[in-house]
Formats: sequence, structure tokens, C-alpha cells
Amino acid sequence: MQVFTLPDTQSLKVLLTGDLDFVMEFATVLNDRSVPFQILPPMDALDELDLELDLVSEDLREAALDADEYGPFEDRVIGDLRTEAGTFSHIVELGVAPALERKTTLEIASAVNPAATIVSSTLSNTATELGMLTGTGHRIVGVGLAPALIATATTVDLAGGLNTRDEHVQRAAAFLRSLGYATEIVEDRLALVQIRILATLINEAAFAVMEGVATPSDIDAAMKLGVNYPKGLLAWADEIGIPVITIILDSLYREYQQERYRPCVLLKQYMRAGWHGKATGRGFYTY
Repeated sequence: MQVFTLPDTQSLKVLLTGDLDFVMEFATVLNDRSVPFQILPPMDALDELDLELDLVSEDLREAALDADEYGPFEDRVIGDLRTEAGTFSHIVELGVAPALERKTTLEIASAVNPAATIVSSTLSNTATELGMLTGTGHRIVGVGLAPALIATATTVDLAGGLNTRDEHVQRAAAFLRSLGYATEIVEDRLALVQIRILATLINEAAFAVMEGVATPSDIDAAMKLGVNYPKGLLAWADEIGIPVITIILDSLYREYQQERYRPCVLLKQYMRAGWHGKATGRGFYTY
């Protein structure tokens, strides 16, 4: 493993954006480490032909009106990026939304902070793809983080895109290490390594439930006792969120067209029923 120089926490300043559950958990990590950060609510797609900063800031001011959904971090929501243009060392964008839904937010955030290293989820898109879509290919670094794992993970996978400069990969790794994570640099692939394997195992466990092989509690007990997993696979699915797991699997299936990534029908049925896991009170278990 390469060893990177840890960044001076005084020089770190993070612009955090993405899906609410991802953002809230990562904000807690940043807050606990006393890393300065602000939150940029995801922006709706704008007409790219009319994409000007005055329109962008107006859109952000409207987004800031919903700052209360960020709870204890509502005072961190930024309404006009121009007021702090160029001050962010890192842009962290976490979520599982399709690339085109993430495009505008990443484009604007990166345009206003042209030197910032971009750390972005690769759960549904590779860093190379996101970099191509947003014009940030030389400084985007993919990361494998998912809800319920962000605060508890000890090791994080990261990957530069095919066009990413090594200096940005190193800056991303040093930043994550400063938050207490060990880092592993891997190839730029959907969901990287840890989350890809976990989602695939959860999918297999869901098939076992659907086929009546065993109950969720029996499957989870077998995995904890048999292979010493810290948590059962289906309990993990409930904590991460069944929609998140299903989106990851759908993305892997589209990318590789391999049967092992085809999402179990039971996962889709639970989503249709609103059984998203622990957050909604019901998934494979009832809470």
C-alpha cells in the first residue's frame, strides 16, 4: 500500500453534495474530525445552453430553502457558490443517482472550484464516465461508500478514472486517510471491490429467501457463524437500504450483462411495497 502525506486539516475545506442519506452520514464523519465543510443541495438539470452563474446561484438559493432537511447541518448549506469560489480543496459527491442526474451539480461545483479534487461515488457509474460527462476527467476519483458503512468502514476503495492525474488520486487518498480510513487503490470499475462483492452476496441471499431455502434470520446466522461476518447479509441490506443495493446490482448488470448481477425479484418487490429496510421500518426484517 502506498503511503501518502496527510493533508493539513487547516487547509482542508470540503464541498459535500449528493443523496441525502449519504450526505448526512459523511457530514457526521467530517464534523467528528473537525474538517470544515459546506453542503450543496443537488441541483435540478438546467438548460445547458443557458447555464450561467447568475442562474445557478438563483437555483441554489431556492435549494437552500430546504436546508432544514439536513437537520443539525442545515447551517452548512450553501446558497451561492460564488461567495466562496475557489476555496474548496475537495468536492465530495456521494449517491447512486444516474450520471445525467448528477451532471449539473458536479459541473457547476467543479467549474467554481477549478483546482479542487473531486471524490465521487462509483456505485452506479465509473469515475471515467462521470469525468467524461462533467468535463472533470483529469481530477475525479471514484470511491466505494454506501449508507450505514460510511461511518463504520475502516478501509475504503478508491480509483482514478482513466484520465485522472495521479496527483488527484493521491490528494483523495490523503484526504480519506485524514478521516481515519485506510485506503486501497483499485481499478476504475462499477462499485469498485468491497461494495460490489457485498451487493452480490446480498443478492444471492435474497434469492435464497425467495426460493424458500431458509429464513432471513437463519441465513444471517449462518453467515455470521460460518464465515465470521460482523453482520448478517440481509440485516446489512436493510441498513444500507434495499433501493441502494438494487440500484448497484442493476448498474452492474447493465455494465457486465452477467447473470450473477441480475437483481433478485424479491428486492424489486420490496421496493415496490415501500419496504426499503430499516429507514422505513420494514425490509427483510420488521423494525
